[in-house]
Amino acid sequence: MRMGPAHQAARSGNACAAVTPFRPGGGDASRLLATLRDHIARLEQGHAQFEHQKSRAAPWLTGLAELDRHLPAQGLQRAGLHDVSPRAYGDQPAAMGFALALALRRLTDAGERRPLLWCRLAAHEREHGRLYGHGLERLGLPRHRFVTITLKKPASLLWTMEEALKSGAVAAVLGDAEAAHADLTTTRRLALAAGAGKSAAILTFAKPDCAATASHTRWTAAAVPSLSPAHDASAPGAPCWSVELTRARGGRPGAWILEWHHAQSCFSLVPGFSRRALHPFTDQDGSEAARQGPALRAG
Repeated sequence: MRMGPAHQAARSGNACAAVTPFRPGGGDASRLLATLRDHIARLEQGHAQFEHQKSRAAPWLTGLAELDRHLPAQGLQRAGLHDVSPRAYGDQPAAMGFALALALRRLTDAGERRPLLWCRLAAHEREHGRLYGHGLERLGLPRHRFVTITLKKPASLLWTMEEALKSGAVAAVLGDAEAAHADLTTTRRLALAAGAGKSAAILTFAKPDCAATASHTRWTAAAVPSLSPAHDASAPGAPCWSVELTRARGGRPGAWILEWHHAQSCFSLVPGFSRRALHPFTDQDGSEAARQGPALRAG
């Protein structure tokens, strides 16, 4: 005799209210109601735990509304891969600074206690300089919250990033990247490792001509002269970058000129310029921008 799924589940001993046979009589009805109550209680308990875990994982946003409107609804992918490329040769330090600012936004989460791992290539250090502890503190990264390692081979660096991501011991991993080694297959492995360890990975390329990657978001960054503070015209101002979001899954591209404020760990648009000329339509939603018309007109 062929048994259906309900009879097979009942024969295997699984207490499932949906397949519990009902027979007339007070005893069977009482047992059925008790099984239903237990089943509903387990469902409610699981839903409450899911909501609690979801509430602990706040969206990874930049904190700047004009920029966050271009990101997906859930913000940056918390357990995924992102990359930043220099706008031109020599802008890799600017790309590294912006990548660090994104990582610092992740470290500011109340429930995040894991450190940051920064992987450097020896060739990039010789060309652009090593990490400077006092400078990183000025950007908002405490020394006890990050570990740095320098490697000679790009393949070794990518392997180190993948193993660190899979371990789940770090909140984010920053790493130098070469386009010849960080291809689509390799970056896909990094993205999968980031998802497995619930960590974020940010690659910073050395040159602007980088190939296709499996990153959730792709950025370009260039150095911009900072504005001096009002009380001292000769003093350096806050770090400033010209940033462009070139690709975002579920988002839309955009370009901004940003300042980084380490005390609040937040971005702001560069003051003193016309926002309409410098950042067209970044302070508007899609419907308002459509009513205003295109930014450029022919004729």
